[in-house]
Amino acid sequence: MECYKACPLNSPSLPFVWTPKVCPNVSFTLYLLRHPQVTSNMEGICYGDSDVALEPEWHESIQPKLSYLQQLTGQDRITEVWHSDLNRTRQPAEWLGSQLGAQVMGDSRLRERHFGSWQNLAWANIPHAEIMNAHDMLEKPNTFRPGKGETTTEVIERVTRWLNDRLAIEKSSISPIVIVAHSGSITSLCGSLLGLAPSDWTPYYLKPSEWLIVSNCDQSGKT
Repeated sequence: MECYKACPLNSPSLPFVWTPKVCPNVSFTLYLLRHPQVTSNMEGICYGDSDVALEPEWHESIQPKLSYLQQLTGQDRITEVWHSDLNRTRQPAEWLGSQLGAQVMGDSRLRERHFGSWQNLAWANIPHAEIMNAHDMLEKPNTFRPGKGETTTEVIERVTRWLNDRLAIEKSSISPIVIVAHSGSITSLCGSLLGLAPSDWTPYYLKPSEWLIVSNCDQSGKT
């Protein structure tokens, strides 16, 4: 039976095995990398899908990822690096792509959640009555709109549409893809592929420059 697996790259044998939800006939592996740390002046800010800058030394935090990817050869070699089209993902994606000799592409469907009126406010300055309901992003994914922005379901729908569109042109398999994106879009994509309710996504939230693998292949490359 086909399955999806997700695991941090430093523990590739973690036993996460779930039922597939999209494109089960195409074999794929995704390296999902959250962008590096943004500038310190944005600490404590709900910046959402605003275009904010990275810390100057951001390369250092993803150098180990590049070293890992450079060791992949043959059918495992990286030929595509995707980003959300925001600078904090585009810059790392272009750097990785140039080092790997891979094609680099952007798609706004991979962006972070739009937080509406919360966007660019300090989390501490969001009205208490509103921030108290923030857990509803996971508990009420179909209806809750933080700051009248996007629901969790809308984020899931756009990131899975991107993946479906990318895989639709493939007949059976695709070379591994690196995706440099955001905590919200990565977790939405990963959680959807694993068939998890948003309230069960906690193990897959990434810190800046962290990554994980999602694959529907076993170690032999079979789906």
